[in-house]
Amino acid sequence: MFLNFIGTKNRMKESNNTRHTLLHKLQHSEGDEYWEEFVNSYEGYIYLVIRNMGINPSTCEDLLQDVLLKLWKSLSDFKYEREKCRFRTWLCVIIRNTVYNYVQSKAARNKQQDVNFEQVAESIKLITQPEIDKIAEVEWKSFLSNKAWESIKDDFSPKAVQVFEASLDEDDNKVLSEKFGITPNVVRVYKSRIRNVLLKEITRLNFELGG
Repeated sequence: MFLNFIGTKNRMKESNNTRHTLLHKLQHSEGDEYWEEFVNSYEGYIYLVIRNMGINPSTCEDLLQDVLLKLWKSLSDFKYEREKCRFRTWLCVIIRNTVYNYVQSKAARNKQQDVNFEQVAESIKLITQPEIDKIAEVEWKSFLSNKAWESIKDDFSPKAVQVFEASLDEDDNKVLSEKFGITPNVVRVYKSRIRNVLLKEITRLNFELGG
């Protein structure tokens, strides 16, 4: 919903200090106390990336569990290097390999005529590292902006929320004011207040999730 908004308005700041990120806490905990929080935070992103690779929704659910299992086993091996390997890029490589292995195995023994696993496998095989990087960034921005919006929207009045959501498709304050029966100045106030809070929440989530 907010992909275009975040693409043009994005002011996220990434920090070299990862001491307080969810990823850091998970990697340095001896048990699984942060695992459920990690799953709740990241499963939506993982699902988006899997869908981006042309996988149908029912199969996405199974692959999501496969990816989470692989992450559980390999998270301790990931080393955060901001300029070399962001977590979301490393994660997308795992997702890509998991999806490819799945569809390749299906292609070898597929008897269903409604799913061309060989074609899907070939398209995934051709995904290059730059393309993986692009998928990681595009889906991350979409994921963060929507997660941030769900987190903050209840803090505003229903009218303010309606105006802001409408402003994503219509930028003219006069048109919005006529549509909602308010003055253009009120429209500007609604948009500005929500935008500022949304950007702060996106920045917070980006740091907290260690992406």
